[in-house]
Amino acid sequence: MIRYLKKTFYFSKTDLIVGGSLMLILIFYYAVILTGRIATDLQPHAKMAYGFAQEHVKLPANFLYFFLVALFSGFSGHYVVYYIPTVFLLCSAITAKYFITKNYLTQYCLFPDKKVKYAYLLATAMLFIFAIPGVNYFLSNEFYMGQLVPNVWHNSTIIFLMPFSVLLYFKSYDYLFLQTEKSRKEKLVILLLVLANALIKPSFLFALLPSVAVYFLLENIVAKKNKIPWVNILPFFIGVVVIAIEYYLIYKLYFVGSAGNEKNKSDVIIAPFVIWKIFSPNCLVAFLTSCFFPLVYIIITKGQVLKNKLVQFAAVNYVMGLLIWIFLAEDGIRKSDGNFYWQIVAVSYLLFFTLLIEFVNSVRLGTITKTRQWLIGGAFSLHFIWGVYYWLKIIIFKGYS
Repeated sequence: MIRYLKKTFYFSKTDLIVGGSLMLILIFYYAVILTGRIATDLQPHAKMAYGFAQEHVKLPANFLYFFLVALFSGFSGHYVVYYIPTVFLLCSAITAKYFITKNYLTQYCLFPDKKVKYAYLLATAMLFIFAIPGVNYFLSNEFYMGQLVPNVWHNSTIIFLMPFSVLLYFKSYDYLFLQTEKSRKEKLVILLLVLANALIKPSFLFALLPSVAVYFLLENIVAKKNKIPWVNILPFFIGVVVIAIEYYLIYKLYFVGSAGNEKNKSDVIIAPFVIWKIFSPNCLVAFLTSCFFPLVYIIITKGQVLKNKLVQFAAVNYVMGLLIWIFLAEDGIRKSDGNFYWQIVAVSYLLFFTLLIEFVNSVRLGTITKTRQWLIGGAFSLHFIWGVYYWLKIIIFKGYS
């Protein structure tokens, strides 16, 4: 396992310089947010960790992030101390996501030998990809609310989750589609990533697990190839069991991380578009503007891009995540929390990322014309430019919505 980790997480001198610089920029960014008292989810999440450490408040069923903040705070009695591990964990998670993205760009993209450093630039672009403004922006100057975004900067649990989700997606793809022999080591890696996702925030598993089930059914039942023994999807099945336990803890025993909520019953209900409409006056426009780059790419290539297995698997995950956001909701006091939104961040990031990989390879191989390259690249650039503006807007105008 140690040899595997060394091979997977090798860092060059350039990596160390880039990583150190990114960490410093992010530390400054979140220091501005916290010292400037810009309202985000970071502060209440730090308060939850403090409440667990000092006031014996129950942690939520997906406890791992809050426990780590409390642990690295030394279970201090001073609330402000909890901001230190908050910043450290978030900056580390974003930096980890950056390098995971960069490493998979290097692995999957057909870069010329002397241009591999393009991976650093494209990984930086992926950090800032954001939804193009929808109706909300023109009605109430809201950037984030109601949109389907691939990056967030204000919610600590989803930020901390993202590197684990991206890594789990690519390990799952490799495990399901590329490997003929499923070793114990690979099964263990998948299992550990599934557990990490479940214990930080199970949102991405809501999309990944049904996607794996679809793949399993198509290969074993519809196609009747009988290629995949049941034991090979055991790590994913364990994820289903863990989510079931978390459901029981949250909705039956009220382990939600807030003493006030324990007295208020809540459950999962089917309510098509009800929650999305709370945040967006026009869901269709929100979808179109959020997915402008993927839609442009699919339309220009007449769907040919979806024949790529990596993109295809990401698209299935995206559809699953979107269906959950559309159809599922919570009733009671948690109704307007929008907790079935968060998988959208992970699946959107993966859809954009896999399409970017395919775009780079198509340009390299010359399979799309110059005009189409400019159109598809321009669509991606719009998401990037707006994302940089949004990132700056949070600290300049002091708000993430």
